[in-house]
Amino acid sequence: MTQQSESALNNVLIDMACSFLQYVAESSPWISVQEQSVGKQFLIIAARQRQDVSEMVSLLTEREHFVDFGSFPTEYTDQQFLALDTLIEKIRASQTLVLASISNGLASSNAEGDDEISELLKVIEVRQKDIATALEALQRELAEPNASA
Repeated sequence: MTQQSESALNNVLIDMACSFLQYVAESSPWISVQEQSVGKQFLIIAARQRQDVSEMVSLLTEREHFVDFGSFPTEYTDQQFLALDTLIEKIRASQTLVLASISNGLASSNAEGDDEISELLKVIEVRQKDIATALEALQRELAEPNASA
């Protein structure tokens, strides 16, 4: 239990809480009537990521570590009022950055010998990889109507 591994965990938390996935979910992207089920799936994926953020917050709070939630990057504000299918590639790219952040946090907690944070990050890494896979499937589903048009 070190300050450095807790700070590394908080950095992962910021990257996840302020990911483009979270921004788009909060900004309600445009979705056609035919894509309503895709929109629901997208919101479920975002909720799964928020659950991982919640678990990190719980551990940091339990350790009485100050939790910094960060803020969304200002460049995201140019991405409002757009259709989900135009944003999905950027969302997937952001998820790749989240996975890299988890990997960095895991390396740091392993180096510090903080098994509790390492174990949490290993579990979160698996779930975030599942989210990356789900986003890829969502992108394919969004592309289907466009391919037949």
